[in-house]
Amino acid sequence: MALLVVITMALTALTASLGSGSASASAPPVQLTVAYWSGYNPSGIDIMPAWLNAAAADFRKTHPNVTIKPEEITTSSEAEYYTKIDLSERNRATTPDIVFEDSFLIGSDASAGFLRPLPALTKWSGWSHYDPTMQKIVEYKGQVYGAMNSTDAELFFYSHKVLQKAGLPASWQPHSWSDVLRAAKAVKAHDPGVIPVWIYTGQASGEEASFRGFEVFLDGTQDRLYDYATAKWEISGPGLTSTWNLLAALRPYEEPESDWSSPLSDATVDLSLIPSQKVGIVLDGSWVATAFVPGGLKPWPGFFSAIGEAKLPTQNGQAPGYTNQSGGWALSVPAQAPHPDLSTAFIEAASSPQRLASFDPSSGNLPPRADVLTQPAWIKATKVNPVMNFAAAQIPYTNYRPGLPAYLEISNEIALLTGEISSGSITAQQAATQYATTVTGIVGSANVERRST
Repeated sequence: MALLVVITMALTALTASLGSGSASASAPPVQLTVAYWSGYNPSGIDIMPAWLNAAAADFRKTHPNVTIKPEEITTSSEAEYYTKIDLSERNRATTPDIVFEDSFLIGSDASAGFLRPLPALTKWSGWSHYDPTMQKIVEYKGQVYGAMNSTDAELFFYSHKVLQKAGLPASWQPHSWSDVLRAAKAVKAHDPGVIPVWIYTGQASGEEASFRGFEVFLDGTQDRLYDYATAKWEISGPGLTSTWNLLAALRPYEEPESDWSSPLSDATVDLSLIPSQKVGIVLDGSWVATAFVPGGLKPWPGFFSAIGEAKLPTQNGQAPGYTNQSGGWALSVPAQAPHPDLSTAFIEAASSPQRLASFDPSSGNLPPRADVLTQPAWIKATKVNPVMNFAAAQIPYTNYRPGLPAYLEISNEIALLTGEISSGSITAQQAATQYATTVTGIVGSANVERRST
């Protein structure tokens, strides 16, 4: 009898061992679907399946019973992708197992009950390699809801030729907002046929206008859109006032209304004005250079010698000297997904440094984890596009949008006001007043704070 007990205990232990960690070969087959947006890559080449299939091959080494099915959501509209994903996540029968999630929507989707918190990710060995900002960007109310697979940074792209003609240094680096204004004035004075500075503005640009036309400047002040310490939206303060004033000061030097009011404004500046060097300074995303490499949207061998990049200074050059704001995408698990543990494990496999070192350069993005920068695939890619290393060095200075449900409405209001300043319809002071009133109406008077200006 004793021998029988020992054998039974041994078999029980063996069974438990096979059932933990890696899946055993005899486990029932499981298929995980990964829903993604087909229009994610601006080059028009669908690079998602290559990344997901490579990660699936890695995953099957430890989970031979699991197959991964990339599920393309076909739509030309990013907003429509969000709608389709939200609809599918409502039902266990239709939900994907893993979803490609724009990081700024994590808060609103988690609040709506569409996403599952993933505390296991914080115990994953790869988590410590993520930049702290990249860890916080996927949080909502203290819970982690995904792992970032890509991010970006904002840069000043500038024409060496245009700035030199204006008497500015060929290698230009502003150290304050005043330096940016001085450069814009110099370009206008010396070359009336060139747009001095391009800043995204107006509702036609959508979040481009709020994100990189307003918020990234605000991040260079002591104010923010949202105060996490008090859990309130800031509606006035010296930083907000200064940012509205900066946009008004830039108005005489920015692109004409026919450009900024067009929904195709990004194509105008990136694919036409920059290559023709008809613009002095452009504030845009780090992926812009990707268009000019071999195989890009508009290959231009001279881009890296004709166009320089500069960091974004804080308002007066105060510490840390530079600022930025980043977005990016994450892999998350819907609340109704039937295999959350397997889904989480696959996210870890897809987010390895080896996989991201191939995926991020091909999509024109930056890696959210630092150990990707030493991977051979990343080093090879940045020899072709060295701007990516310059941009990746900005991640320690970066900030992120409030991942809260109210942000979408507030962002839309910012875009509206930036366009009204650019058109001359309102003053900076009127924009500040309207912003405070509108945000209070969106979130309620108990959820806002005023700072002394």
